[in-house]
Amino acid sequence: MPDAANRPLHELLTARAVPTGVSLRARGQPFPMAYDARGVHSPGLIACPDCDLVQQDPACVTACTVRCRRCSATLYRVSPHGLDNALAFTLAAAILFALANFVPVMSLELQGHRVEATLTGMAWGLAGADMIGVGALVFLTLCLMPRLEILARLYLLAPLRAGRVPAHMARVSRLLDSMRRWAMVEVFVLGAAVSIQRLDEIAQLELGPAFWAIGAVMLLTTATNSIFDTRALWSRAARAAA
Repeated sequence: MPDAANRPLHELLTARAVPTGVSLRARGQPFPMAYDARGVHSPGLIACPDCDLVQQDPACVTACTVRCRRCSATLYRVSPHGLDNALAFTLAAAILFALANFVPVMSLELQGHRVEATLTGMAWGLAGADMIGVGALVFLTLCLMPRLEILARLYLLAPLRAGRVPAHMARVSRLLDSMRRWAMVEVFVLGAAVSIQRLDEIAQLELGPAFWAIGAVMLLTTATNSIFDTRALWSRAARAAA
């Protein structure tokens, strides 16, 4: 961000921490620009990803939302015990997701014939019906990526909770960010909810334990994403390495 050094001093204001749920901007104080020889921000500075304003990073020890002084964009959120709660949610999601892969999602009975399907069985069934591409996409987004996302988050959070820094932490953190875009459990839940009524009109439909388990995984994943703080993750890693 080399052009930031050319901005007038009055534009370099302090980002302020706002209590969670409050969207008003607080007043800031000007400060002198500071970069080291490599162009890296000095400690205590943060850049807005939306408007590129470099500003002081406020100390926030309670639940709060830090917003940009210029454009009010959310820079990050601070949640006390957020990483510990994220670990608990992820452990619960791992147990439920494992359950969802071994018990039926739903069963369909038509003219005396009863058919049951698991998550992986749905993908194999689509592939066996000459829809290999759709089956592969279902397996990727519903079975593989959610599993890898849960495992990657456990790999990062569990050692840090024990006071150790996991190996290859930066690489796994980047992979986790990429995998989140491909895990589409919520799409399956919403699609299944829409199709339940139609299927129930032509046959006797019974939802299996896996359907409720995968729905709970969706809620737990959403809750985890809302409190998972990358800044807190790396701060804890720095303390563990010290």
